[in-house]
Amino acid sequence: MLLKWLLFSLCIMPAMFSNTRRKCPVECSCSIDDLDRYQAICTKGGLSSLSSSQLDIDVKVIIIRGPRNSIIIGPALRQFMQLQVLRITDSNLPAIGPESLWGLKYLRILDLSKNNITNITENNFRGQDNLHELDLSKNKILRMASSTFRHLTDLRRLNLADNSIVELVQRNFFMLNRLKYLDLSGNPLQDLQPDVFRDVPEMKVLKCRNCQLKKINPQLYNLLPLLSELDLGRNEFKFLDKEEFHDVKRLTKVLLDGNQLSVVVDQLFRMQKSLNHLDLSYNRLAKVPNDSFLQLTNLTFLDLSYNKLVRLEPQSVRSLGNLRVLNISGNVLMDLRDMHETFDLIPDLTHLAIADMGHLPVGLLRPFRQLRYLNISGNSLDNMALKVIDPCRELEYLDLSRNQLYGINADTALRIQGIRNVRLDNNPLICDECHMGKLIKVVRQLQWKWDTYPICFLPKSLRGAEIINLDIGGLHTCLDYISDEEQNAASTSYNFLEHGGLNTLAILGGIIFVLITVIILSLVACFSKNRARYYTREDHLTGSDSKCLEKNLETTTVTTLGNGGSPTTTTTLTLATSPAANASTLNGTTNGHIQSPSNGNTPSHGLQTSHENDKEINFKFPIDDRVCTIDELVLPPAPPPPAAAVAQVHHHPSMGSLMYSVSQAPSSGASLGGTATVLAAASAAATVIPPGAPSPMPVPAEAVVVMLPPPPPLQHQQQQQQQQLQYQQHQQMGSLASLREVQQQLVHLSSTLEPLVSVN
Repeated sequence: MLLKWLLFSLCIMPAMFSNTRRKCPVECSCSIDDLDRYQAICTKGGLSSLSSSQLDIDVKVIIIRGPRNSIIIGPALRQFMQLQVLRITDSNLPAIGPESLWGLKYLRILDLSKNNITNITENNFRGQDNLHELDLSKNKILRMASSTFRHLTDLRRLNLADNSIVELVQRNFFMLNRLKYLDLSGNPLQDLQPDVFRDVPEMKVLKCRNCQLKKINPQLYNLLPLLSELDLGRNEFKFLDKEEFHDVKRLTKVLLDGNQLSVVVDQLFRMQKSLNHLDLSYNRLAKVPNDSFLQLTNLTFLDLSYNKLVRLEPQSVRSLGNLRVLNISGNVLMDLRDMHETFDLIPDLTHLAIADMGHLPVGLLRPFRQLRYLNISGNSLDNMALKVIDPCRELEYLDLSRNQLYGINADTALRIQGIRNVRLDNNPLICDECHMGKLIKVVRQLQWKWDTYPICFLPKSLRGAEIINLDIGGLHTCLDYISDEEQNAASTSYNFLEHGGLNTLAILGGIIFVLITVIILSLVACFSKNRARYYTREDHLTGSDSKCLEKNLETTTVTTLGNGGSPTTTTTLTLATSPAANASTLNGTTNGHIQSPSNGNTPSHGLQTSHENDKEINFKFPIDDRVCTIDELVLPPAPPPPAAAVAQVHHHPSMGSLMYSVSQAPSSGASLGGTATVLAAASAAATVIPPGAPSPMPVPAEAVVVMLPPPPPLQHQQQQQQQQLQYQQHQQMGSLASLREVQQQLVHLSSTLEPLVSVN
C-alpha cells in the first residue's frame, strides 16, 4: 500500500510543480477551461502589453476585455505558438499590426470587436489560412480594398457589422470560397452590388440589417443559391416583387421587419417551401392577401405585429398547418371579435402575442388548448377580463404587465400556481389580504423563481415593494380602491398626486391661463388701435368731423415718368399736417392759392420742384404726418390767377371738373408737356368732382399743400409772362390730347399713391 502511494505521488508531483510555475499577468486570471485548455482571462484593465515573460507560451486561449486597456497587437504574439482563441474586445485597439499573427497556425477564432480599428489590409492576416472565425464588428472601418481577406482561405464566419463601410468593391471577399456566414449590418451601404458576392458561392447566412437598402438586385440571389437565412430588417424597402426570392429556394428564415412594406404580394414566397421563420413586423401592412402564405406549409413562426392590419383573413392562414408561433400585437385597428374563425384554423399554436390591442372578448382563446406562451400585456385588462385565459390550461409563461389589475382572486391565483413565469409589473396592485393575500401565499410556495415579482402600488407605505418580501401577517385586511391612482399606476410607480402635485398643477394652470388672457387682450387692443389708425372710406360714414388721422409713414418715394422730350421735374409732395402747420407753412395763402416763400427755400411741407435730367417725378411722404385720403381732399374753384400765380380748371364731359392750384408759373425753359406733368402731379392729390356737384366752402383746414420754388431772380418777370402766355394758349386750344395726357398721368399717379395715402 505504501509503495502504491509513493508511485502516485511521483506521478502527480511534476504536474503540481508545473502548475505552480505557470506565469500569469497581474491583470489576468489563468486557469484550465472546459476543453482542458490553458487560458488567460484579462478583464481587470490596465493591460498595455502581453509577452512570454508575463505569460506561458503554451497558452491556448487569451481573452482581453475592458475599456481601460491600451494593448497593441505586435510581433510579441508570435511567441504563443499554441494559441487557438484570441479575443481582444473593448480595449481601444487602434490597429492590427502587419504580419502580427504570422506563425499562429492553430489559431481558429480571432475576435477584435468593439475597438478603434479604422483600416485593415491583407498583410494583417498573413499566415492565417486556418482561421475559421473573424469578428471585426463595432469598429471604425471605412472601406476595404480588394483581396483584403485573401489569406483567410478557410474562413467560415466573417462579422463586419456596425462599422462605417460605405461601399463594397469587387473581389472584397476574394478566396473566401468556404465562407458560410457574413454580417454586414449597421453599415451605410445603400446598395449591394451582385459581383461582390461571386467569390462566396457557399454563403448560407447573409445579414444586412440597417444598411439603408431600398432594393436588392435579383442577380445577387442568383449568386447565392445555398442561402438559408436572410436578414434585411430595418431598411427602406417599400415593395417586393413576387419574383424577389425566386432564385433562393432553400430559405428557412427571412427577416423583413422594420421596413416600409404596405402589402405582401400574392405568391411572394411561393418558392420557399422550406421557410419556417418569417418576420414582417413594424411595417405598414394594411392587408395580407389570401395567397401570400399559400406555399408556406412548413412555416412555424409568423410575426405580423405593429402593422396596420384591420383583419387577418382565414384564407391567408388556411395552409399554415404547422404554425406554432403567432404575433399580431399592436394592430390597433384590428377587431378581435372577428378573429374566431381565423384562430379556429390554427389551433396548434404554442406561442401567441396579442399585446397592445385593446379589449379581448371572452372566448377568444378557446381554440388554443396547447398554448404555452401568452402575452396579453398593454390591453387595459381589469380583474373581470382575466376570464379570457380560462381555456389555456397548459401555460408556462403569462405576461399580464401594463394592465389595470388591482388584485388577483383565489381562482386565478390557483391557476397561476402552475405557471412557471408570470409578469404583473406596471399594474395598480393593492397589497392587502383580500386583493393579493392568496397570490402572496402561492408565490411563497413555488418551487421556481419568477423573473420579476409583482410590485405593490397601494397602500402608500408598501409602494414599490415586491410581494415576495411582504409579511402576510402585517397586511391590511381590505383597502378601498382609489380610481385616480388606478389611472396612473399602469405607467408609473410614483403617483404625482400623492405629493401635493394637484395644488401645484392648479396654480401653474391658473398662471398659464392669466398669461394667455393677457396676451390675447394685448393682441386685441393692438389690432383695434391699428384699425383706428388705418381706416378706409367705409369708416367715413360715421360722420366724424375730423377726417384726417395720424399715420406714421417712412419717407416714401413714388416715381412717375415725365414727357418724352421735355425736362422732367423731381417733386416732393407733402400733405398738410394740421391747421397750425398749414398756417406756418402757407403764410400768405388766400382762397386756395398758395404763395411761394420770398426767400426761395423749399418748406418742410409742400411740393418741392427742381429741374433735373433723371426724367422722374418723386413724391416723398415725411414721417408722422396727418394724412387724408384722396377722396377727402377737395379744392374749390380758383379765381383767375394773378400775374405771379397760375390757377387752372380743366373741364371735360367725362371727367367733370378737375381742380388744382399751383403757386408759380413754371420756368421759361419748361415746355407745355412739362407743365402738364407738374399739374397732373398736383391733381393727383385732388378730387374729381362730378358735374353739378357743389364745391365745399370754405376751404378745409387740412388741404393739399403744393408749393413750387421761385425761379431765378433775373428771369422772374420774363418767366411769368411766358407762363401766362402758354396758359392762355393751352386754355384756348382745349386740346383733347393734352387732356388725355393729364388724365393718364392722373390715373397712373392716383393708382401709385392710393396704397400709400389711402390705407385699406
